[in-house]
Amino acid sequence: MSNLNTVIDFGSKNLRLGVFDQSSEIIYSSNIQINEFLENKNLEKSLNKLIRDAEKQLSTHLVDVNILYNSSKFNFIDFSIKKSFDQPTLISKHYKSLVEEANFIISENNFKDKVLHISINDIIVDENRKLEILSDDIKTKSLILEIKFICLKKSSVNNLLNKFKENNLNILNIYCSSYVKSIFYKKNFENKNNLIFLDIGYETTSALFFNDNKFQFLNSIPIGGNNITKDISKILKLDLNYSEDLKLQFNKDENEIILNKNSTNDINLYSELIKKNISIDLLKQIIEARVSEIIQLSVTQNNFFKNNISDDKPYIIFVGSGSKLLSNNFNIDFSKDFLELIFFEENDSKICEAGMNYHRSDERFLIINEKKPKKTGFFEKFFNLFSK
Repeated sequence: MSNLNTVIDFGSKNLRLGVFDQSSEIIYSSNIQINEFLENKNLEKSLNKLIRDAEKQLSTHLVDVNILYNSSKFNFIDFSIKKSFDQPTLISKHYKSLVEEANFIISENNFKDKVLHISINDIIVDENRKLEILSDDIKTKSLILEIKFICLKKSSVNNLLNKFKENNLNILNIYCSSYVKSIFYKKNFENKNNLIFLDIGYETTSALFFNDNKFQFLNSIPIGGNNITKDISKILKLDLNYSEDLKLQFNKDENEIILNKNSTNDINLYSELIKKNISIDLLKQIIEARVSEIIQLSVTQNNFFKNNISDDKPYIIFVGSGSKLLSNNFNIDFSKDFLELIFFEENDSKICEAGMNYHRSDERFLIINEKKPKKTGFFEKFFNLFSK
């Protein structure tokens, strides 16, 4: 059992755990919710319980973990690096070292950030010929790599390392949760060319843009489902906990609300709204207004979206706990911007599986030690970076 791989989705509101065997089959999964009151204390207790319950069920100790994490402190960098040769040279001799050099340059010049993901978007040889796949036998006189970097503030990384260390856990890797999920989920949309994944979490929303099956851009904002709860509480003058329950219960269409008006569940939405004289229409408008703002700030008002929108409208795919508030009956009209609004069903085990899928991918191994490449001086780096 010592060869197990553990993935923890470390959210602001929920912790999810998945344990996988060497064939990447999930053998255990669980989740636990964090109470926002006394958050740090409850976070520590929740994490401890999550791990200890898993160890009890698996009859083994869990030490090394891979973390999925979302934050508005993620930073996206678009970077191009070029290498020229006197004679036609095999790409395979220089590809890895060029990725390493790019990683070093980004890391050195963004010293407050740690690189978590490196995505090679395009491989260009002989100035203008794009390669679909890397081949060992191709020779070229120039090699250009178009690379996307996803970084996280080192202060956030250190904070995570310390939190898990306090629970006797060693973090092997930290991955952007929204990124690994979208990479995993997009295989369900292979017939769709232009995609935006909108991951609405508790405190953060991330928009990820894909075109021609390639990752293009990431934008994260510090607004999520908790802001909807606060809006409901403020406008309707309700307790925060009650507002959260009301928000979650409203994840039904109006016909279902009416049909279930005699329900004996703990919270009967219909009777509660009547008792407190709350308008269903007003509640719906509050949710719609905040969701519309989230879409505008993370997607439509973003410069990448403005500069790249064309007649080929993108599909927008909603994921994350916050997206469960939405359904097709909501009056969110972005028809001028998107071809279709898609609500993707995900669960705890699927999220952890996305993390495991990325952990076993070739891309994950592009993250290497940020050692200064040997025999590379300042002027060589300068000309590699800016030469045409």
